[in-house]
Amino acid sequence: MFRRAYYWLPPTGRRWVRRLVFLPFDLWHLATGRPQYHGIDLPLRGEVFTGGGDFLENGLIHKKLFIQLGGLLPEHDVLDIGSGLGRMAIPLTDYLLPSSQFRGFDIVPHAVKQCQDRISRVCPNFQFSHVPLRNDLYTDGGENAALFSFPYGDAQFDFALATSVFTHIGPDVVIRYLQESRRVIRKGGSAYFTFFILDEDSAANQRRDFSFKHPRHGAFYMDADVDGANVAYPWQWLQAQANDAGWSEINWHKGNWSDRPGETVDYQDILILS
Repeated sequence: MFRRAYYWLPPTGRRWVRRLVFLPFDLWHLATGRPQYHGIDLPLRGEVFTGGGDFLENGLIHKKLFIQLGGLLPEHDVLDIGSGLGRMAIPLTDYLLPSSQFRGFDIVPHAVKQCQDRISRVCPNFQFSHVPLRNDLYTDGGENAALFSFPYGDAQFDFALATSVFTHIGPDVVIRYLQESRRVIRKGGSAYFTFFILDEDSAANQRRDFSFKHPRHGAFYMDADVDGANVAYPWQWLQAQANDAGWSEINWHKGNWSDRPGETVDYQDILILS
């Protein structure tokens, strides 16, 4: 019920509700000293508009997985698709070499501005750009993301990451982003993308409070009316689209978002493409 009411609000309304809910915590943090990592101010809890859990802890978990599963090296040039408030960027500021280039883009203007002010000021090799794309969960308007070309040259990066991005976009945008990410990755490079993936086990063991009941255009949505709400994709469809985009190797590390049996790595499913 709460999630349904939250989705009913416009994107700016959702952010204001979160700010009000966490205002007491944020005022306390401002009074006692804003938390930092590697000399970079972390966003306040009310400023965070994506995901749950601890902002820094979540980023540090993925940093470890970028290295262990994705093969990320300190000298790599990195693309952050949907960089948000820097949840994934900040933990990498003390791992990537100063000569490495980190580029992020996002559809929320104030998030990009915060990353520029907080991260690029301390680490100038980390740069962030705003792209005016439409997503009814996060923006009030914008261009069609299914027609978007990443603003980078061919084979410019060694590693691409997208966490909690493919879980909020439709099939046509997934196809486009798989193609564009492959275009900008150098030979021998890889990508680390998170999804909600449906196979026989995860489909049969969906949790009552976190299930994908609304099929549309080959995907399965958590909400019948919000295209940018949580979206799940069938495994065979994702395999086919990744192969068609030019990714030759696909490794699936299963998540625990459902009550599926067996070992899991993180909450969302992780695909390592190479």
